[in-house]
Amino acid sequence: MRIFKSYISIVLFLTIVGCGNERLNVDVSETIVPELKIKRLEQDVFKMDTTDVARSTKELQAKYGRFYSTFISVILNNGGLRDSSYAFRMKSFIRDFYMKKAYDDSQKKYPNTDVIEERLKEAYAYFNYHFPDKSLPQPITMISGFNYSVVVADSTLAIGIETYLGSDNEFYTGLGVPRYKSMFMNEENMIPDAIRQWMLIEFPNNMNKTDFLSEIVYMGKIMYLTDALLPDVPDSLKIQYSKAQMDYCTQNEFNVWSYFAAKKMLYTTDQAEIIKFTSEGPFTSALSKEAPPRIGHWIGWQLVRQYMNNNPKTSLQNLINEVDAQTILTKSKYKPRK
Repeated sequence: MRIFKSYISIVLFLTIVGCGNERLNVDVSETIVPELKIKRLEQDVFKMDTTDVARSTKELQAKYGRFYSTFISVILNNGGLRDSSYAFRMKSFIRDFYMKKAYDDSQKKYPNTDVIEERLKEAYAYFNYHFPDKSLPQPITMISGFNYSVVVADSTLAIGIETYLGSDNEFYTGLGVPRYKSMFMNEENMIPDAIRQWMLIEFPNNMNKTDFLSEIVYMGKIMYLTDALLPDVPDSLKIQYSKAQMDYCTQNEFNVWSYFAAKKMLYTTDQAEIIKFTSEGPFTSALSKEAPPRIGHWIGWQLVRQYMNNNPKTSLQNLINEVDAQTILTKSKYKPRK
C-alpha cells in the first residue's frame, strides 16, 4: 500500500481565521446549489455480492459512472475492469483483514455524512456565487487502501475517509505515516483538504513562467480560492499548520521575505532551490526547524491576499486569468508584517 498522496477577542479571531478577507464575506443565501447527497462508494463496495461480481460491477458503474473505473485502475491500482483477475482482486480487497477493519472503523467514525454534506454545501454555494458557469463535482466517500486522501476526477470529488480517522489512529502508526502528516489526519481537516485539492484540479497552474515567484503566487491563488469557499475556516486548517507553525509565519513574515530577497530567490528557476521552500516535510530546513514546510506557499498566500485587497475590482476569475506573477507582485504593494 502506498501512503496517501496527496489542511477570544475580535483581533485574535481575525488572526486565526484570516486577516484582510472581508471582501470574501459575501451573501450566498440566494445562491442556488443543486441537492447535495454524498454517495458512499465504500459501503457499496464492501457490500458487493461477491458471488456475482459481474452484476455488482454493472450496478456500481451505473451509479458512479466513469469514476468507478478510475477507482479500480488508479486509486486501488487493481488493474482494470476488463482485467482477467479483476473479480479475484475485488474479493481479496473486500476480504482483506486490514481493509475490512479500515472499513469498519470508518463506518463507526462516519455513520452518516450529514455534517460533511452541510460543510460541502456551503463551500459549493460560495463556488457557485463566484463561478456561476462552472459545474460542481459529485461528492463521494471511499476506502482508497490508504493510497489517497482526496481524488478529483471524472466530475467526482472523492474523499478517502480511512485517512481521516483521527491523528492517533493505530493504522497510521502501523503504516509508518510521519507525525507531521498524521497530525492532520482528522475530521476537521477533511473539508479544507478536499476544497484545496479541488481547486488545484479545477484551476491548474497557468503561470507564464516557472520561477519561484510564479510558483508561490500560483499556490497563493489556490489558497485564496480556498479562503473564498471556506471564509469561516481557520487558516491553520486550510494550509495544514499547527498553532506553533502559524505563529512562526506571522512572527517571521518580514524576515522570510527578506531572506528570499537577499538570496535572490524570487526569480530563480532552480527547482532544487524552489523545492526547499515549497515541499512537504516536518519543517523548512533551509530556514530553521521551527519554520513550517511550504513556507513559500504561505508567503504567496499573503501576497495574493494583499493583491486582492488592494485591487477591489479584481474578481476571482480575473485573479485566475492573470498569468504574470510580477504583475500581481507589483499591484499587490506587498508589505510583509514586521
